[in-house]
Amino acid sequence: MGASLRVLVAIVALATLTPSSARADVQWSSRLGFGFGAAMGELERAFVYENTIRVEALFGGRGDEHVRIGPAIDLRTRLFRSAEGSAGLGLLLPIARGYPIVITATAGYAFRRDDVLAGWEDGPIFVGTVAWGYRSYDFHDRYQLGFHVFVSSRVHLDQVSRWELTAGIELDLEMLFVVPARFLVSLFRRGPPDEPE
Repeated sequence: MGASLRVLVAIVALATLTPSSARADVQWSSRLGFGFGAAMGELERAFVYENTIRVEALFGGRGDEHVRIGPAIDLRTRLFRSAEGSAGLGLLLPIARGYPIVITATAGYAFRRDDVLAGWEDGPIFVGTVAWGYRSYDFHDRYQLGFHVFVSSRVHLDQVSRWELTAGIELDLEMLFVVPARFLVSLFRRGPPDEPE
């Protein structure tokens, strides 16, 4: 068993064996990411700009002091010349209340257009991401606001010597789109959007 696989198995075991004094529930988060980095290995060395959407639904005890684990989805475009999607597992580690580390490991497929970057082809990918930032437990709902900095790596599974490394920020999708939309509804209706006229 490879070293990285042993670490992943240990993390999953730790997360599932962590005792919780309260019933487990789900908290989910969705974020829009902006990252910069470089193509590495046997890819032609080049600057990489990426846009991502990351979503996790993580299960654990009530409160932001618990380890949480659950499914994760990673969608991405590189330089607006690719469409990449992957799914896998997310793990939240509460190192400081409201400021956890979130680790995701996903696998999927990348559809890439031919361009000047040598070695960019359609194919299977593995994505590993480590993020840290604000993400407190929501006692009133199941949605967690998330604002993170992240480091992410994508490996071409059909040729693992081709990979890329990026880092950037993730901004909460609800804060970017839903809250401003509700504000506009309130403005034009002259009252809170959830109250009848």
